[in-house]
Amino acid sequence: MAAHIIISMDGSIKVQCARAEYLCHGILVPSGISHAVDTQGNTVLVFLYDCTTEVAKQIREVTCIPGEICKEIVQLYAGMESASDSYYGFEKTVLSRLGVIGAASNVTDDRIRTAMEFIRAKSTEKVTCQDVADAVHLSQSRFSHLFREQVGMTFAAYLIYQRILYVYTRILRGVSITEAALEAGFSSSAHFADVNRRVFGISANTITQDLEFIKVQ
Repeated sequence: MAAHIIISMDGSIKVQCARAEYLCHGILVPSGISHAVDTQGNTVLVFLYDCTTEVAKQIREVTCIPGEICKEIVQLYAGMESASDSYYGFEKTVLSRLGVIGAASNVTDDRIRTAMEFIRAKSTEKVTCQDVADAVHLSQSRFSHLFREQVGMTFAAYLIYQRILYVYTRILRGVSITEAALEAGFSSSAHFADVNRRVFGISANTITQDLEFIKVQ
């Protein structure tokens, strides 16, 4: 559900995707491409851009990032402060070095933008496709078609995506995985872990033990 920018902080990594294996220091992977990363013990930076963003639209094929650019990005990251303003400047520089333009939304239809805001605002509630269609004054069939056309994923997939993001947000605020998962409508932490692994390939244990998050908003 998201385009990936993956950059090793140290040595090379192995990335298996599109029936090919890449040995590199960094890689761009388009949204919708299944892949597996062997970090070979190295720490990696991972940027995720959902398919509604301009960034994801521009990442159209699997591309290895030149080593010198990866090294420059790692140096910039090492010198970055924890403040949000510092992160935004860092991200802008990273995208510029990769030849990618800003992260603005690709969605142009105001009704679908409203629908997306509606869904995000109700991440902890049971929301149906009909509920959202009614909120933007469209028939369910027309809404479903327009939503997929504009967003690049089905309503159901986007709803799951937003619930996963909600859990991440709550974890960042110190809430346990179990509590956050239940708040978001998952039946248990195991249910969340299964869905999260299928969407992002990350286990629940990895979230709490091996990842370092930077909160930017």
